[in-house]
Amino acid sequence: MAAEIFNDKWAKAWGKKINENGAYKKAAANWEGAMVLVMSADKDFGIAEERAVIADLWHGDCRGAHAADEEDLAGAPYVIRANPATWKEVLAGRVDPIFGLLRGKLKLSKGSVFSLVPYAVAAKELVTSARNVDTTFPKGWD
Repeated sequence: MAAEIFNDKWAKAWGKKINENGAYKKAAANWEGAMVLVMSADKDFGIAEERAVIADLWHGDCRGAHAADEEDLAGAPYVIRANPATWKEVLAGRVDPIFGLLRGKLKLSKGSVFSLVPYAVAAKELVTSARNVDTTFPKGWD
């Protein structure tokens, strides 16, 4: 059942896909902490207001995922922000998440990029899991 990008239903499906991803489990065996992905508003992409999702990541498992609120943003050790065009490129596999951070396409507004580098494979697998979510997009994404 399809869910629109970065809403609560999509986040929950992403969490399920993370837990089904054996490569993620192996690569993230030592990862602790939540990751918030934030998509800025962009009317051209049909995103009227900022959207954010959070995945509670713990030693290769996703203990839960949902649409993020202000409390999630304040409490998560990692918050990554980008506009819809960049997220589209990331989810299509054209932008590697770690290189995107290092090159400034993605903005790490909370946390250290250097603390993420050892988990580059895990980060890629988070994106692979996101790509596997049956996703719909607002008008304007084509």
